[in-house]
Amino acid sequence: MTTGDAPARSFQQRFRAWYKKRLPIFWDNWVSAAGSMIALVAVFLLVLMFFLYLYNMLVGRESNPYVDLIGFMILPVLLSGGLVLLVLGNLLRRAREKRDGRVHTETMFAGKDVVRRAVLVAGGTFVLLIGIGLFSYEAYHYTDSNQFCSYVCHEVMIPEATAHASSPHANVKCVDCHIGPGADWFVRAKLSGIRQVFAVLSDDFHRPIPTPVENLRPARETCEVCHWPAKFHGSRLVTYQRYAGDRDNSAQTTALVLHVGGPGGAAAGTASGIHWHVDPGNEVRYRHVDRERLEIVEVVQSTPAGEIRYLRDDADQHERQGSWRVMDCLDCHNRPTHIYDLPHRAVDLALATGKLDSAVPWLRRQAERVLREIEPDSDTAALVADRLRAIYAAEYPGDLAALEASLPATAAALAAILERNVWPRMRITWNTYPSHLSHFDEFGEFGTGGCFRCHDGRHEAATGAMITTDCDACHAVLAMEERNWDGLQGITAEAFLRR
Repeated sequence: MTTGDAPARSFQQRFRAWYKKRLPIFWDNWVSAAGSMIALVAVFLLVLMFFLYLYNMLVGRESNPYVDLIGFMILPVLLSGGLVLLVLGNLLRRAREKRDGRVHTETMFAGKDVVRRAVLVAGGTFVLLIGIGLFSYEAYHYTDSNQFCSYVCHEVMIPEATAHASSPHANVKCVDCHIGPGADWFVRAKLSGIRQVFAVLSDDFHRPIPTPVENLRPARETCEVCHWPAKFHGSRLVTYQRYAGDRDNSAQTTALVLHVGGPGGAAAGTASGIHWHVDPGNEVRYRHVDRERLEIVEVVQSTPAGEIRYLRDDADQHERQGSWRVMDCLDCHNRPTHIYDLPHRAVDLALATGKLDSAVPWLRRQAERVLREIEPDSDTAALVADRLRAIYAAEYPGDLAALEASLPATAAALAAILERNVWPRMRITWNTYPSHLSHFDEFGEFGTGGCFRCHDGRHEAATGAMITTDCDACHAVLAMEERNWDGLQGITAEAFLRR
C-alpha cells in the first residue's frame, strides 16, 4: 500500500466508525432496515405532497380527491408503520445482544454524544408528533368533506353528489345533515362508514341505494338548526311556467297560494296551514307497512286538545304490522338536497330558462319523449341529436330545418338533463326517488304519494272524522295551466294575501 492510499483508508475507517456509532438502529437487522426504508419513503412523499398541496392552494386549483386520500390518510399510516418496525427491529437487536452476551454494534453511550443524541431524538419526536398531528387533523376534516363522501370511499354516491351540486343546499356539507354536531353521531357515522367501505370494496351494495335512509338522525337535530319550525310563514304566492305539447310549445301558467302557515297562524293562537304538522305543540305518528313509507295504515294525531287515531280502511289486514315513526320535516321534504327531476318538469324548466328554444316546433313533446327513450352514454349529446333528427325526419319533415338550426344546443341541454338524472350503472331512472312534495307521477298525472299517503279519503277515526281531503287547506289555485294568464294585473302581493 502506498502512502497515497492512507487518506483513502483513513476516510473509509472514519466513515465506518461514524456509521457504526451513529446509525445502528437503522440497519442492524432486516426489520429495522425495512422500517427505515418505509419511513424514509413516506417522509419524502409527505414533503412532496405538502408542496403539491401548497401549490394547489396558491393557484386556487381544486385538489384531486385520490391524491388527498393518499396524502392525508395513507402516508401518515405508512410513516407510523415504518417507525413501529424500526422500534421493533431495535428491540430484537437488544434481545439478541442480551442473549449472546455481547454488543453487536459499537455504540457510544457516554459524554456529549448522549446529550446530542437525546436532543436529536427529542427534537425529532416533537417534530414528528406535530407533523402526524397536523396530517391527522387534516385527515379528520377530509373524511368530513363532500369530496371524500362522494368520490373516494363512497363512489356509489356520485349520483347523489351530482344532484346535491345543483340543489338549494349545494353549499351545505354532507356531514352537516347526515351526521350533525356532537361526538355521538360522529362515531356512529364513522363505524357505519367502515361497513360501507367494505361493501363498496366487495361490490356488495344495493343498486339503487335504498331510501329513505334508516337510522338517520332526527330532522329536529339537523334541519332545524337552520330552519325554525316555530316561525309563522303565512301564505306565499307561487307560479309555475309550463308548456303544452302542441306545435307552438304554448306557454301555460299555474299559480297557487300556498298556505305555509305555522304556529300562531289562527286567531286562537294555534297552528295552521301546511306547517301545522311540525308545530312543537302537535305530534303526528304514523304506522307504515313498507320500507318506502308510502303505505300508511294508521295515524295518531296528538294536540293540546287530545288524541285522535285514524285507521285506513284496510288497516285490519295489517294489524300489528309495520313500523311507527314520528312525523318530521323529511316526511314531506324527503328530497331536500338530492333532488332528481322528472322528464316533463325538466323540459319545462329548460324551456322557461331558455336552454331549449321554444321556437322549434313540437320541441316540448319530443324532448320529453327522447328523455324517456335514451340512456346516458359516452356521448349522450350525439345520441340525443340523432334521435331527434330521426323523429323530425319521419314525423315533422317540414320542421326539420328549424330543429337543425338549434340542434347542438338542444342536444347538449337534453344530454345534461339525462346525465344528471339517469344513472344506468346504479339503476337510477326517472322517478326512482320520487318527491313527496309533488302530487304527480313521472308522467305528470296525479299519483298516490306525497300528501295522498294520508290525505286520501281512506283514513277514518272512531268518531267518523276523516283526515281532511280539502285541497284548500294547503293551497288556493289561482290558475291551472292557463295561457296568457294575467290574474295578478294591478294586484299587489300584500293586497292579494289580505283578501
